Amino acid sequence: QSWIGWSAKDKSLITLPCFHIGGLWWTIRGLASGSENILLETFEAIEALEVIEKYRITKTCMVPAMIQVLLAEPKCKKTDFSSLKYIVYGGSPIAESVLREAIAIFECNFVQIYGMTETGNCAVSLPADAHTSPNSGRLQAAGKAFPGVSVAILDSEGKDVALGQVGEICIKSPANMIGYWKLPEATAKTLVDGWIYTGDAGYFDEEGYIYICDRVKDMICYAGENVYPAEIENILYEHPLIAEVAVIGVPDEDFGEMIKAIVVLKAGMKATALDIINFVRGKLADFKLPRSVEFTDSLPRTPSGKVQKGKLREKYWQGYQRKVN
Repeated sequence: QSWIGWSAKDKSLITLPCFHIGGLWWTIRGLASGSENILLETFEAIEALEVIEKYRITKTCMVPAMIQVLLAEPKCKKTDFSSLKYIVYGGSPIAESVLREAIAIFECNFVQIYGMTETGNCAVSLPADAHTSPNSGRLQAAGKAFPGVSVAILDSEGKDVALGQVGEICIKSPANMIGYWKLPEATAKTLVDGWIYTGDAGYFDEEGYIYICDRVKDMICYAGENVYPAEIENILYEHPLIAEVAVIGVPDEDFGEMIKAIVVLKAGMKATALDIINFVRGKLADFKLPRSVEFTDSLPRTPSGKVQKGKLREKYWQGYQRKVN
């Protein structure tokens, strides 16, 4: 419990659904420490802010989408966060600009966790002190493996890749699942020789920190180049008019896949596709620029807050046998 200092004096806010491994794990951690646990029936920004202030919440766990919603709520800047000591976050990528804003507004310790249901929830963590590291790129890291957990970055043949090279993140942990219930074929694909193949693409830096590029299945292959949407999304979240964004690959006869940005603008704001594309220009290599932009009112999300990119891709890939061109 020492990694975020749980104690019986804590007041923990449960924002995640308890049918999800993240919410279940956070609830059990709070109960095990003897802390007081406050459970939201559903996550609403205003209610969450009111509960933090009223009950003097000391710890909470959120997905990045929840943090974004809180920051966008006008009441956020008027809320008393002086009791808040830790915000633990994970479940999906977070834009560095969003994270820096959150650190400035909430003025508490931030801890990132990474893992999945199959690994017993979290297996990797970026501790609070790493969030204040002078290393300018450290906030982009997922962290390092917990004690007793092994992480490998493997290529398509199951071999270790070189330092800094992108491969699939694989995790071996005492908390790994035994298997999927009555799904032996799915188990055999995911659990190989004791290693959970996460489906996430990432790499190690020279200090052993793990960086996640994106979901392997979300990678876009444009003209033979591998493009990870999260890298583009991270830049677009710096745009002052953008509230939400998702980048996907759509079929293209000449280049295999074309990069499309699906954008939700902040309330009352207006922008053109060219405005969005030009914002990325010069910040990334030209082949990573979105070639088209679609504006929408909202992005489809799972109950745990993850963007459902499969749903966003559906209408563009109808009639194709494979969802990669």
